[in-house]
Amino acid sequence: MTTAPTGYRATLRSEWIKLRTVRSTYATLAVAVIIGVGVGLLDVSSIAGHWDTMNATDKAAFDPVGDSLSGFQFGELALGALGVLAVSTEYATGMIRTTLAATPRRGALYAAKVLTAGLFALAVSQVFVFGAFFIGQAVLSGKHLDVGLAEPNVLRAVSMAGFYLAVVTMVGFGLGAIIRHTAGAMAAMFALVFLTYPAARALEGFSYLPDHLVLPNAVDVLATTHAPTGPHAARVPSLGFAYFDLALYLVVFLGLGAWRATRDA
Repeated sequence: MTTAPTGYRATLRSEWIKLRTVRSTYATLAVAVIIGVGVGLLDVSSIAGHWDTMNATDKAAFDPVGDSLSGFQFGELALGALGVLAVSTEYATGMIRTTLAATPRRGALYAAKVLTAGLFALAVSQVFVFGAFFIGQAVLSGKHLDVGLAEPNVLRAVSMAGFYLAVVTMVGFGLGAIIRHTAGAMAAMFALVFLTYPAARALEGFSYLPDHLVLPNAVDVLATTHAPTGPHAARVPSLGFAYFDLALYLVVFLGLGAWRATRDA
């Protein structure tokens, strides 16, 4: 009765050891932190330094949470790369055959990889965004522009920014499982995050639905305390639709990854 759980715990432990002992894990995390925190810090520092001379329109558009986390719209690519590498490296090196020899049940192996990478991505993403938030608020406090987590929508915006980064990581994971080639999956990840936006813009004459399905537009709603205004407002989804986007991307890419992972290595 205890053999199966023990075996699965061993698989989980093995996947965790592989994830935390690969140098690329720490390299991609370092890039995400440097870009994510660094760009956000530059953004809020510029705002604090120029606040007294900013016009009323720019002041009205200022979001203390969104601007503190603005760097992670670039750092997310590094986290997507982390997701790709978490699964594609074994196929590139041929080590997947050794892994499958130890855990021949492909579905169980894939589930262990998803669980390990997903929990790790969620934990580090939340640490990153809360750290960036507090650093940003410390800079903004000099001009009394800072906000606390207890203020309306702030905790939701910060925590959902972290969840969004975890979703991007797992979308990268799914692409790695589908394509099984690191460079190809990286290219697909870049296209999905950055190139779908101009593609959706090109279709605005017909419908705004493609805009509402683009991940960067979803985070514009999730990681801010108030909805965007002006010409950009029509392009972003509602808060509920943004939640749907995250669920859709997870289901589609992890589902396709599961289908592919159960096929021959």
